[in-house]
Amino acid sequence: MSEEEYINLYNRIKTDLYNEFINPETATYGLDVIRQQEAKDDIYKNIADEKEIIRDEIEQLKAVMKKYEEAEEYEHAAFMKKRIENLKKRL
Repeated sequence: MSEEEYINLYNRIKTDLYNEFINPETATYGLDVIRQQEAKDDIYKNIADEKEIIRDEIEQLKAVMKKYEEAEEYEHAAFMKKRIENLKKRL
């Protein structure tokens, strides 16, 4: 942590404590910080879920692509392959 970040954190803590002593009706007693941390954890959870969804979609597209190849519909199979490649890039 740099000196500037430390000073900013110190000033924020000082201001928060001052506001809680001056106006106890609106005091959060640190719960706002906990809620922010929980929100960050939820964001990372959604990212993991999104990766799983993309992997499942890739598997489904591979199955469809094989059916198109078996039916000798190569244009549709090429389209599926392109979609699979784009999804792999997103991962």
